[in-house]
Amino acid sequence: MALIRNISRQLEEYKPKVSEALVEVNDTDPASKSLLYRYIRTTESDDRSSKIRIQAIIDYMYEKINIGNWKEVKPYVRKTITIASYLKLLAHVKYSDEDVETLIKQSFKIIDFGILFGCPLDKVPNLLQNCATILRTVNDAENTLVSYRIQNFPSTSSSETDAAKFNATPIEVLDCPSMERFLKTCILAEKPVVLTNCINHWPALRNWKDSNYFIRLAGPRTVSIEVGSKYTDSNWTQKLVTMEEFIDQYIYQNKGPVGYLAQYQLFDQIPELKEDILEPEYCCFSKSNKPVEVSAWYGPKGTVSPLHHDPKKNLLTQVIGEKRLFIFSPSDSQYLYPHDHELLKNTAQVDPRKPDLKKHPRYASATPYFCILKPGQMIYIPPKWWHFVESLSISFSVSFWWE
Repeated sequence: MALIRNISRQLEEYKPKVSEALVEVNDTDPASKSLLYRYIRTTESDDRSSKIRIQAIIDYMYEKINIGNWKEVKPYVRKTITIASYLKLLAHVKYSDEDVETLIKQSFKIIDFGILFGCPLDKVPNLLQNCATILRTVNDAENTLVSYRIQNFPSTSSSETDAAKFNATPIEVLDCPSMERFLKTCILAEKPVVLTNCINHWPALRNWKDSNYFIRLAGPRTVSIEVGSKYTDSNWTQKLVTMEEFIDQYIYQNKGPVGYLAQYQLFDQIPELKEDILEPEYCCFSKSNKPVEVSAWYGPKGTVSPLHHDPKKNLLTQVIGEKRLFIFSPSDSQYLYPHDHELLKNTAQVDPRKPDLKKHPRYASATPYFCILKPGQMIYIPPKWWHFVESLSISFSVSFWWE
């Protein structure tokens, strides 16, 4: 079929760069390295059996990843997965007997596994993302959409009223402050502040209201979601699903466990979505040259991030729906009952919506700050400040973390 040949030809164009990147996996085992060299530099990948051999490399590297701590995995292991996923994709596209729709869906699964468990190559950092773009162009023409009703997001009660209900102090609101004022009021004062009229130019404010938009751009893409009310629960787990499955089974359903696309590097995986947002200029107040970490938070009403703190500056930006936040100064840590477990030492036991003063009597001395974050608003959360976040409706937020 001419269409498949065209896809294969476009994917093959990245072979020279991938060949140059083979030096980046020199530390991998000789057998795996030998196969990668053979399949990228010769026509042996044209053999149908190559897909089986390449999958064996991927499986072996995946086992290495699961042996120890994710942060301790050597880069060459993940880069090997990236290269092997690319080679598997080439073989799959060229020799699959599936119809075009199924071929594309399976191709996205190969790509997303490589993105999730691999890592960028120095020579061609966006290899798999570029392959996905090639396939998405075809998928746009082939895709038949499931129609979802555009969600209405009713406004909640005012933050001042709710603040009084919880005996909390409303968080100050600034209307698009200048860079100088943001520096003095937020960064230097280490003070949480809600910012308005700073992202009115984002296409996301319009585009993301319709779930069909995500299905068009990313419906068959595999993402990792959290399943369970909150990560401190014993039955909390993680699950790989496609974006369309996530929207169908969790965003528009209120039966069963809560599903949450939380703290997810969605914009690195699907660069087309990144075109709908812009990094706020306020992130320039940094102590390092490290890039700003941009994460997606997409879920139904009722998702909860328990009271916790983070080591970096945070601009939490609300695009769709509303979220309720309780924020506490680091000086209140003694009143919030942090968990003793090493993995949860940055998470507190208190639920500020309904604190149990018999169990946590010191909480009565804490000073909660409160806001309801609405579409188009951002909140600056200084490092080490405790915050509890609850979605009051279907919600999509974007966080920007920097040092």
